[in-house]
Amino acid sequence: MAEKKKILLVDDDNDFRSATRTILESSGYTVVEASTGKEGFDKAKSESPDLAVIDIIMESFSEGFNLIKRLGQDEWTRGIPRIVLTSLGLQQEMDMVTPEELGTKFIMQKPVKPAELLDLVERALRKDAQPKKGELGDVG
Repeated sequence: MAEKKKILLVDDDNDFRSATRTILESSGYTVVEASTGKEGFDKAKSESPDLAVIDIIMESFSEGFNLIKRLGQDEWTRGIPRIVLTSLGLQQEMDMVTPEELGTKFIMQKPVKPAELLDLVERALRKDAQPKKGELGDVG
């Protein structure tokens, strides 16, 4: 049997983390949780996840952005693919930061639909992964 893929889930909303963990674990993934950017970075280094799912706005407006930047700068974590979650509208988010600055093209707006999240997780875990047309709102 293939080894379970490990997903780091970083979000300050306990209810969201719990519901998302249930969705991911019921689909065969191992989930490691963090509720802050600092905890997320530490767990990314210690747990070596196959994928990180990161909320942009947590305790502070810039916490998720800072985590993503740190992950991209660290030699041990920069290769971890990322899905970015936002409660802002996708276009509003893209007006503030580009996908390149986020280090990912995989951006999903909250609230997430389980089937869409699982589809995105599967695609983000593939080496040749590309977002579907329209996944970034009106952005290329």
